[in-house]
Amino acid sequence: MRKITICLTIGLVMLMVSCGHKKHDAAYYEHMVDSIRKAEQVKDIQLKAGITDEDPLETFFLKIGRRLLPLQSEGSHWQRIGEFTEVPRVLNEHFGYLSATELDILALPNAGSHQVVLLVEKIDSITPSLYLYTLDDRHKPIDQLCIYEEKSEDRAIDFGKSYMDYYITSRWEITLMKYYRSMDDEKPILEQTRAYKIDKDGKFEEQIIEL
Repeated sequence: MRKITICLTIGLVMLMVSCGHKKHDAAYYEHMVDSIRKAEQVKDIQLKAGITDEDPLETFFLKIGRRLLPLQSEGSHWQRIGEFTEVPRVLNEHFGYLSATELDILALPNAGSHQVVLLVEKIDSITPSLYLYTLDDRHKPIDQLCIYEEKSEDRAIDFGKSYMDYYITSRWEITLMKYYRSMDDEKPILEQTRAYKIDKDGKFEEQIIEL
């Protein structure tokens, strides 16, 4: 790093000599050298933190939107939850998706030492699916949990749709509710409730619900 600074300084001196028709005082060139040194210091700090121009994943995670808990379901209106960031198609494979899938992401508070993000899989403009992902310190997925989706269901004596809702407390207590709504009835029926917590390994562990 110091060799680069020396070379740049020599280059500036040579430029000053060769361009005699441009009048700049010593303070001007001293300021230029100082700016170069500061830029190199920032670059050195980023390298020590594992952030490089060749690491698009790290750069992306530094700029994604964030929100705090608790978090309550907004149904299919996921835009109301927070400022999601579009996932570049080149990073889709990181989450196990093909490049054609549209994804948006939002960072949530850490669960212990694990990063947690909310990922929106936009199947179409009406029926998105929402997933919680736990990540390690290199943003590699550990586990995932679907917390919202809608499905059409053709049952034996009825036709309607099922959907999930969720509630997440500030202590990472996750409650999922599955509803079914018949096409002939506007009132949904709660069919199932499940509870989860994130264990020390970053896995979504189902909890027993006491009645």
